[in-house]
Amino acid sequence: MDENQNVEVVKKEECPICDRHPVLKSVLCGLLIFAGAYCAFYTVSDWHFKRMLHRQMVPFFPGFEQKMMRKDIQMMDKMFKPERDFIARAPRKANLIHIEQEEDEYKVIIDLMAVDNNADNIQVSANGNILTIAGRTVKKSKNNEQISEFQQSYMFGDNVRLSELKKETEGRYYIITIPIVNNK
Repeated sequence: MDENQNVEVVKKEECPICDRHPVLKSVLCGLLIFAGAYCAFYTVSDWHFKRMLHRQMVPFFPGFEQKMMRKDIQMMDKMFKPERDFIARAPRKANLIHIEQEEDEYKVIIDLMAVDNNADNIQVSANGNILTIAGRTVKKSKNNEQISEFQQSYMFGDNVRLSELKKETEGRYYIITIPIVNNK
């Protein structure tokens, strides 16, 4: 029985800061509980939604991901088709006037962007075997007027008929077709 009487009682010492500031202790405990609960809720809900979406989509729609990707690719192709077609038709050089020689004709391609996309701002004249292309655009603003002009002449051989040239507008390009005569 003497053994039971010699039991030592250990006193728990309190934090001196918490004893003096009980409101601070309560606020800090509340913040820690809130942060822990938020992290736990976020983790569990993230797991749940990932599992739920995976279970709902994959078994009921085999190949669902591939179908969604194909649909997105088709939509992007449809959206970018005009730009792709434009790039394919555009001359390869960045010049304002570009000349291409084919078997039976020359093609002179003029970018209309320089003349406000208006084919009426371009004058084409032929004198002998010299083709002259001139363009003019006028931009007016409140206080001033800007005039831009260009002129370019090209000399062809005797095998072309400048009197039979054809002019047409195709998109943002003005195309002059000059037939080549074979003197064989």
